[in-house]
Amino acid sequence: QVLFSAVSCREFSHPRAAMLGLCCRRRAEVPKDAPLSAPGAGLRAAAEIARGSAAEAPSEAKSYSSTTPAVEKAPGGSKAGEGKICPMTGAIGYCPMAKPKGHKPGDRLPELRVLMLLVWEDGPSKVSIGVYPHMSSQWVALDLPDTSTKEEIRAQFRKLSIRYHPDKNQDPGAKERFQEISEAYAALKDVDGELAFPWDAHPDKQRTMTGIEVLRSFGALGREAAGEDPIKAQMMQHVVKEATECKVLIFESETATDGLRTTITQADGLCVDTRNGSNHLVKVFRRVVTLEPGAAAADAEGMDEPS
Repeated sequence: QVLFSAVSCREFSHPRAAMLGLCCRRRAEVPKDAPLSAPGAGLRAAAEIARGSAAEAPSEAKSYSSTTPAVEKAPGGSKAGEGKICPMTGAIGYCPMAKPKGHKPGDRLPELRVLMLLVWEDGPSKVSIGVYPHMSSQWVALDLPDTSTKEEIRAQFRKLSIRYHPDKNQDPGAKERFQEISEAYAALKDVDGELAFPWDAHPDKQRTMTGIEVLRSFGALGREAAGEDPIKAQMMQHVVKEATECKVLIFESETATDGLRTTITQADGLCVDTRNGSNHLVKVFRRVVTLEPGAAAADAEGMDEPS
């Protein structure tokens, strides 16, 4: 078993670790030409792919199906290891698959943030699995719902920053509140609806599951995409499995046109690990296009007829 720690940031002698490049790097050490996208741009590209949009996704989405680390600084002050990124999972501060260096039983792990997308396509059929940091505490800090647009986020930041700016507000706690607002805006300023989880809008679809239950439900829906990169899929599964509670919405539809039957399933889960505050939006999109039985039979008969 290969274990690695974003805290130690060391390379490994294990041949499998060397093959996979399982090492972590400081932000300052990331080469300028590394295929990293800005957090908001990556989320937009990933969301475009996950929705199965007919429009062409932005060019940065082409390399996004591997892993694009989220590189914004985690709020709440500097902590050991928070400036290091795991290139395999996008995790900031520590590897989700291994115990951080110096960790003791009972210690609170740092908040985990994983940003990852896997996509499988076969003609018109498409399956994608995405895991995104939901940044729930940042939404709370700005007093905004996660459905907010980029313009709404900017307007709310201006409003709150003026109210709590230390030069204008001398109340106790105003300075700390201003810092909290600034850090939340830095994390969310490029988000434009990609992290929306419309839980309250669909009471008839609401389900509450454990992380293990979500794996069982979502795993079957996303099996083709998971097969594209089993190593990354395993890390995504680990993030979901560790969740103590998940809110789940599942939407299904089926249409038949021109002899083709299209079945679409969109499963979204907001998974929270209350032990360390980690919260991720898990999205599975599944579109399967097949010939209707009658159309398939007609095609078969046509092939049997002599020319």
